[in-house]
Amino acid sequence: MGKVWVLDTETKGTGASMVPLEKAHQKVEPRTAAPRRPKPAAPQARPRARKPQRHVERTSTALPAGHVRKKGTGEIGRVQSVDSQAGTARVRWLRGGTVSTVPLTAVSRR
Repeated sequence: MGKVWVLDTETKGTGASMVPLEKAHQKVEPRTAAPRRPKPAAPQARPRARKPQRHVERTSTALPAGHVRKKGTGEIGRVQSVDSQAGTARVRWLRGGTVSTVPLTAVSRR
């Protein structure tokens, strides 16, 4: 007489395997996992040092004719053209030498 085989589904992962019926009845007691150690307490979080703020000069010194100051950063630039209908100005910024179109509300003469 042949052996009786059964599907053993006690395996981890994707598959099960076929085992003889005798081995299926001789199940070994499941292993007990070792008790987990508690995680060490996290050290007290220190407040992070803040980055020093860039000093933006906010004095209202007189600017040369045709120059404006960016309100957000205080950067100075020379006005190349003004489009009053669109409310924009084309400015060459002195620090980086770049040219950008900015709203007239973003620049001032002070």
